[in-house]
Amino acid sequence: MLVQFIVDNYLSFGSRQEFNLFVGKTRAHQGRVTQVQDKNILKFAALFGANASGKTNLIKAMAFMDYAIERGKLPKSCFQSYCRTHETNAKRNSYFETIIVINNIFYSYGFEAILSEGSFRSEWLIQLDMHGDEKPIFVRDLVSGKTEIEWALPAPSKQRFTMYADDLRNDQSTLLLSMMNTGKKELYKDFPDLALLEEVFKWYSNSFNASKPFEPITSGDRYLIDEKLEELASLLKKFDTDIQGIVKREIQNVDLLPHLNQALENAKQEIQHIFAKDDKVKELAMIIRDADSFICFAQKRDEEDIKIKKLFFEHSDGQMYSIGEESDGTIRIMDLAEILLATEPKVFVIDELDRCLHPQLSYRFVQSVLAHLEKYPIQVIVTSHESRLLDLDLLRRDEIWFVEKRKSESILYSLEEFNERNDRKIDKAYLDGRYGGVPLFETLFPSEE
Repeated sequence: MLVQFIVDNYLSFGSRQEFNLFVGKTRAHQGRVTQVQDKNILKFAALFGANASGKTNLIKAMAFMDYAIERGKLPKSCFQSYCRTHETNAKRNSYFETIIVINNIFYSYGFEAILSEGSFRSEWLIQLDMHGDEKPIFVRDLVSGKTEIEWALPAPSKQRFTMYADDLRNDQSTLLLSMMNTGKKELYKDFPDLALLEEVFKWYSNSFNASKPFEPITSGDRYLIDEKLEELASLLKKFDTDIQGIVKREIQNVDLLPHLNQALENAKQEIQHIFAKDDKVKELAMIIRDADSFICFAQKRDEEDIKIKKLFFEHSDGQMYSIGEESDGTIRIMDLAEILLATEPKVFVIDELDRCLHPQLSYRFVQSVLAHLEKYPIQVIVTSHESRLLDLDLLRRDEIWFVEKRKSESILYSLEEFNERNDRKIDKAYLDGRYGGVPLFETLFPSEE
């Protein structure tokens, strides 16, 4: 579960900005609140703001942190990702921190980096108790080359962890948390006291899903299961897409689009590699998705040939269409449907929820998501331009956030700060500029008489 995200000196964020999911004073919609220790945490939040206010940059910041953790290094494109409103920011630390919940315990994990140099400066993992007191697991200072491990561990486990930390003492290109989860599956069997490092890493790699703008929310692997295909088809039908069913049909190599031939060869190699590595695996399936196709490659250990299946969408007229032949709105709904199919702990971070959707459909979809969140341990964070969602019958005050540009830098703040009445027309007040975050037109465009 995500509790807080903090960013500084990244894209349009020139000062430290905090986004959190702590409950405010409102008592509405208690089904979307979950309790951790003595803290109440929200399961939904929506951010609103004008174009270029920084909404997408917040999502990018979350995706940036997720990328760095999963791969253990900064992306190659990071060198100009610092906030460029001031030249001095090029040499100033960029800051990324999350407070998360694992097994009902709060943890702070984060790092600092000089993005213009592509190097990390610090990294930390700290346990937080209900009173806010900190119990450091490790704190890594890459300027001095020191790593402090205050974790109360048995001597053998602490010695092993210290050994790995010392190996990275002067390595400013790699995160310790990531290195502790690269090629070390047996480590946590031999040293179970270190398992927290694996649990924290898995939270980012498995539970935290921050999708960049115009990227699919999912690769589609969930749709390999026939029951999920039926659920997806039912959802698409519910949202008036004219889709009546989804079918997986076997196709031949020659039917693949040319650019997917290399994907097929890569899938063959990867499947064989996994078969060779683990003799308990009897069958494997991989899915490839692009703008034109949903393709599934599957192979059984005792069979030489690989089967290729393609997903088709059946419409009311009986015709079958591939994903590339569907409308942008239908594809968007199919992507978003991943949220409504999920039942396990997951955090979905989605930019421009309403992109390609009719306003009424956006509202209806959010209603469905909010009802789903009351049943399952899922959190959803979205950005939107759809002012109809600013409805206190739909959302809680503390679920509504705004992003605004001030002196070319993005500022985050919650509607909860305004202490509005529950009967106030929030959407109208927002469009009138009461909360900021809307375009200010300084020039009137002339019209012909």
